[in-house]
Amino acid sequence: MAFANRLKTADWPFWCFALAVISLPVGLGGNRPLPFGLAQAALALGCIALVLSRRRWPPPLLFTRLTWGLGLFAVVVFWAWLQTQSFVPASWLHPLWKEAASTLRMPLGGAVAISPEDSFDGLTRLVTYIAVGLIAYVLGQDPSRARRLVQALWLSGAAICVYGLVVYIFGNHKILWFDKWAYQDDLTATFVNRNHFAVYADLVLTCGVALIIQSWRETIQTKKQSARAQALRDWLQKEGGPKALLLALVFIGIVLSHSRAGFVLAIIGPGSYVLFYQLYLKAWRRAIVTALSAFVILALMLLAAWHYSDRFARLLNDYSAFDRLTVYQLTLSALRDNPWLGYGLNGFQAVFRLYQHGMIMEFARAHSDVLESLLDLGLPAGFLLWAAIALLVSGLARGVVRRRRHGLFPALGLSASVIVLAHAFVDFSMQIPGVVFPWAALVGIGLAQSWRRGEKEPARPVIE
Repeated sequence: MAFANRLKTADWPFWCFALAVISLPVGLGGNRPLPFGLAQAALALGCIALVLSRRRWPPPLLFTRLTWGLGLFAVVVFWAWLQTQSFVPASWLHPLWKEAASTLRMPLGGAVAISPEDSFDGLTRLVTYIAVGLIAYVLGQDPSRARRLVQALWLSGAAICVYGLVVYIFGNHKILWFDKWAYQDDLTATFVNRNHFAVYADLVLTCGVALIIQSWRETIQTKKQSARAQALRDWLQKEGGPKALLLALVFIGIVLSHSRAGFVLAIIGPGSYVLFYQLYLKAWRRAIVTALSAFVILALMLLAAWHYSDRFARLLNDYSAFDRLTVYQLTLSALRDNPWLGYGLNGFQAVFRLYQHGMIMEFARAHSDVLESLLDLGLPAGFLLWAAIALLVSGLARGVVRRRRHGLFPALGLSASVIVLAHAFVDFSMQIPGVVFPWAALVGIGLAQSWRRGEKEPARPVIE
């Protein structure tokens, strides 16, 4: 009974949040209304449990970069909402609204956004992503809960990757109980797109590397020299060996996804974590060795992939490369036509249809989150969005350099940001909830542990 009471008062907010983050990728990467809505409901339940908890939670403490980042996010959210409204000045309305009114011979309100309904959907997702990071920040004030979340992400992600391997090996072309309609010969696990699965698996792989390094330090390096041999044997049997096997299976899953970016980031992500963690430890020589080793390993694996993988051999000569370059050019053309106001969040497909003359393939995304966000929001709001993200990432870098305890979390948040943001330049993984939820959670707990409690200022109202 005592455990049940403690679970009700202290752990419900955390586990509601953790459940939303770790279960969302199972539902087709979370990129469908039902799994996304269920995750939003779990987040809402977590917030309610947090507010109604009888046990007093520590007040959410903020720091200057986080305050500025949240302020910039608020401006972007307000502008994205304003794009959907009809009371803006008439000169702001997209010309298509006037043409549509003339064709239909009926008055139309109009908006900056070409498709306000789609923009509302994009706005809902953006607010949800910000909420995930903020809730993770609040819950991550406690390092034990922050570590528990990383462990939950690792174990659930490893289970998804192992499921994908089993399905792939047995040649079952399904995602859960649905027949696969794309990427038939690629491992995608519970995701539709191989690239999005690979980026998610890269995050999982990096979490696993972080935990195994932390376990090594706590279990082996703390022992006296005479007791290390026995401790090493015990650790390999009970923890190190199983984790290493799971890491190998996750990496194999990334390779079998046949995602080129995912393969590269599978080296860069864990390598960057080891580098950042050595910087946190002030082990400068090991940091240099880590950077050089990661570079050599990446070069050798790319060389091997270039010779033995058709996808790498045709990197610059396949339809994907040519069509993406064309999409980028047309996106820049549309951006030049309306650089300041944008076309509304999630409005790329409607805009692109006006510019894709002569293209056979239909593109629903720009395959570059950076370009698409600038197109949707306009240059001013788009730059504010990326400035807010840059502020938060710089906070993680500050935590790596200056933190003296719990360096696992800022280093992990920073390496996760390297993975996701690098991929955002060439694909649209930041629009897939199953990728963004884990990333936002890692960034949130990383920021929570990047500042000492005495360096933060209390926010109001106090959450109880």
